[in-house]
Amino acid sequence: MCTYEKLINDLKKAGIEKGIVLLVHSSFKALECKGLTPLLVINAIKEILTDEGTLLIPTLSYKTVTKENPYFSYHDTPSCVGIISETFRKEKDTIRSINPIHSVAAWGKHAIELTNEHIKDRVTIFYYSPFYKMLKYNAKILMLGCGLKPNTFMHLVENINHLHYRNTMYSIDFKITNQDGSTFNQVGELPDMSNYFQRYDRIEQILSVNDLQVSKVLNATTYLIDANQLMQKASAILKTNPLYFVDELKK
Repeated sequence: MCTYEKLINDLKKAGIEKGIVLLVHSSFKALECKGLTPLLVINAIKEILTDEGTLLIPTLSYKTVTKENPYFSYHDTPSCVGIISETFRKEKDTIRSINPIHSVAAWGKHAIELTNEHIKDRVTIFYYSPFYKMLKYNAKILMLGCGLKPNTFMHLVENINHLHYRNTMYSIDFKITNQDGSTFNQVGELPDMSNYFQRYDRIEQILSVNDLQVSKVLNATTYLIDANQLMQKASAILKTNPLYFVDELKK
């Protein structure tokens, strides 16, 4: 069965609740439901959260904003992380953080507060980012049908723990067009991780069943992660094994 009502029920069973701050990574294809659209999936999550909650969806742009093409536009730069992300970015009631590589779109009670200072981070996921600010609200991370590996929050964990493979390798002078059409330049600092393979799926080995809830939403395997517990427990293990969440590739 594949209906909007089942989607709502499955999301609630997965742990989505009224009033929470929720960061979502997703694969629309994994839901395997021809009767639904990306917008309906977004609306279902909003319906559960209500106006008291906050929905965050990364709208990353690393495929189009590069050293060779250092241009980011609030309105025009697309998300490269799926159709749900791109659909959410375009909604009239969505706010987008200003960040050339790791922008986040937001809706709900804390949307402005969580997004309005992201541009201050020269390292693109750090203390001014929505990824960090959401910890104040005991946020949850929903990996909807996309597995555990594309968890952008883990870059925050790595950066806060000053891992050597996240050190700045080069800086880019980005040209940014703001929401109101004004333009400015902002220097961003980026690492070179070409010699490392991300293994963020290893969080399964360090989180409890309360920290990491596994369920099914329609036909997609779904993980609901306690962001604060992930930060705490991942940071603890990185102190003894800095390469725990990556595999170093042989040169």
